[in-house]
Amino acid sequence: MKLFSIFAAATFVLIAPGAATAQTAPTAASADLKIGAVIYGPQGSEVGKIDSVASDTIVIDTGTHKATLPRSALGSSAKGPTVSVTKAQIDAQIQAALDKADAELSAALVPGAEVRGKSGALIGTIKELNGDQVVVDRASGPVGLPKRAFAKGPQGLVISLTAAELDVAAKAATPQS
Repeated sequence: MKLFSIFAAATFVLIAPGAATAQTAPTAASADLKIGAVIYGPQGSEVGKIDSVASDTIVIDTGTHKATLPRSALGSSAKGPTVSVTKAQIDAQIQAALDKADAELSAALVPGAEVRGKSGALIGTIKELNGDQVVVDRASGPVGLPKRAFAKGPQGLVISLTAAELDVAAKAATPQS
């Protein structure tokens, strides 16, 4: 869920300025878009390196963050593949998106909030928060999960497990007498 927000923010930041330069800068050749290739910014400084390549997207690792960009956001220069923004701009936009997603998640992690599993089924409700631990009240008993296990989805809070998977994990984590 966070990834979508990050992808949307990064795409907006990189496409909006790129739309103006796309008319004047040639598109990066597919041969230039290989894992490990250096991507340059508008002033020729290094933005990052290609981390992965898919049919219509490129993941650039700036050293601080990884940004997923559409291939159309990349142009070409004498140095090699380029984007119309700097490393600092990419990192700032991704950090802003991460901070926003974190704030939204923190605001949603309140006692009584429903928690759903990866299939969308209700897992339980938040009983309490203890530091970085969130206690989820379930029919089978309360389960403690780290805050990082939660994301904000279209129906509210979600975790990446089904109810059955959570039961197995909780049983495995419970000390046996």
